[in-house]
Amino acid sequence: MEFRDVVRKRRMVRRFRRDPVDREAIERIAAAAHEGPSAGYSQGISVVVVTDAVTRQGIAGLAGEEAWAARGHWPWLSAAPAHLVLCVEPGTYRRRYSEPDKDLATLDIPWWWVDGGAALQLMLMAAVEEGLGAGFLGAQDLDGLGALLGIPDDVLVVGIVTVGHPLPDQPAGSARRGRRPSADVTHHERWGG
Repeated sequence: MEFRDVVRKRRMVRRFRRDPVDREAIERIAAAAHEGPSAGYSQGISVVVVTDAVTRQGIAGLAGEEAWAARGHWPWLSAAPAHLVLCVEPGTYRRRYSEPDKDLATLDIPWWWVDGGAALQLMLMAAVEEGLGAGFLGAQDLDGLGALLGIPDDVLVVGIVTVGHPLPDQPAGSARRGRRPSADVTHHERWGG
């Protein structure tokens, strides 16, 4: 698949068939997270792959899926056959940026969020390349997730990438807004130029 096709087809999917996804495809999607930029080559990105139905149901419970479904929405998290929990390790970046070849002035910049965003986008695009759908739930403040998955206290969760075979589109309300024209958000030489 051409890169421009991957970009064009990428969208947030929140409705999945319940049948499982090929384990090798899931591994390739998770591995894509490690192919992105890494500030200072810190390599502080980790992914917890969750395919167990009971654990996925537990994650859905922590995220309040029951209340979500009661408001008329599809039970997205529990239906997704795979959850890829994207994590960052701030301590890894702090140690790397304390080394002599790095500028101490940049030590307090949270590079882990930059790398986490790049890793997220790569996983979303890798899912498209695999012919699958993917969605994202920001779960950095999801109480109990770390304990459920055994994530160390010094590791932060960016969010959960849900992966599966997509059901037919049912665009969310925000998707109906459409994208802003490129001319409105692309500036040349200076803002407004």
